[in-house]
Amino acid sequence: MIAALVAAGLVWVAQAAPPADAAADLAARIERWQAAIELDLPPEILRERTWFEAQRTPDPRLSALFARALHAAGDDEAAARVLGPAVAAPLALAAARIALDRDEIALALRHVAAPASAGASASTTRFPDEPECWLLEGRARARGGDLTRAEPLLAEFVKRAPWHVDAPAAWFVLVDCARANGDAAETTRRENARLKSAEWHAFYRARRLQARESPREPLPRLGLAQLWMAVEELDRARSELDAALALDARFCRGIELLGEVERRAGRAAEARARCDEALACDPQLTDVHLTLARLARDAGNTEEAATSFARYRERGGTKEL
Repeated sequence: MIAALVAAGLVWVAQAAPPADAAADLAARIERWQAAIELDLPPEILRERTWFEAQRTPDPRLSALFARALHAAGDDEAAARVLGPAVAAPLALAAARIALDRDEIALALRHVAAPASAGASASTTRFPDEPECWLLEGRARARGGDLTRAEPLLAEFVKRAPWHVDAPAAWFVLVDCARANGDAAETTRRENARLKSAEWHAFYRARRLQARESPREPLPRLGLAQLWMAVEELDRARSELDAALALDARFCRGIELLGEVERRAGRAAEARARCDEALACDPQLTDVHLTLARLARDAGNTEEAATSFARYRERGGTKEL
């Protein structure tokens, strides 16, 4: 058994630095499968079953996602074979999810709770670098009726991964924890956070589905970028806009919004260049003038800021400078 685990570890190390093309293919497949799981589309993963079963040593992240797809399809026996002893973190987390779905609380905790010999406490978990581990142990503790131990775990999860697809569910339990503590103010604060998270994810899911239904259309990518900007996730917003512009280099609204992303990121020269590009693309754009006004304001050029903001208002803009 020890030799097998060591061998598995060596395989994992060997897979950690594949050739550049292989690494890109792996990352793309993981992203695609993760999206299929999050959007409740497991058949999209299972259609690649022949490919997966042909892999001698599949990446643990792919194995975890494939097992979750099998579980969603009702084939828990096959899922268990894919997961094996669930030593690697992705496999253990997938096994814990499946156990929770089956109300096997003790089994879920064995996969995600830190071993007692390691000095486990309510403030740690088996894989502390994995936000999902905090989530799953917190869910298991809550499901077992131990809200006292669940609360710090779930609070740490929403702190580490505030826009994770499971964040609304975590906030739901945190509301129950505050209510059980008799803390009315904290209950209200958490309920507001839950509603904000749930609303954001509803829009996010809708835009992701639109992007999948129309993969050659840049507009849904613009919507995704706007959602990421609303929560100040600028790198993710830029990534969505880059994807939109890869589809259509003359997508003027995408260039316009990219100017605002660069401004918020503190890249004034890049932001101004994008604004100039956007106006050359479409002189009738509105929000580009707000970005130019803010750039001038940030640089201390009050007269230029006022002029650009006046142009923005003339074109029907309603946001404040």
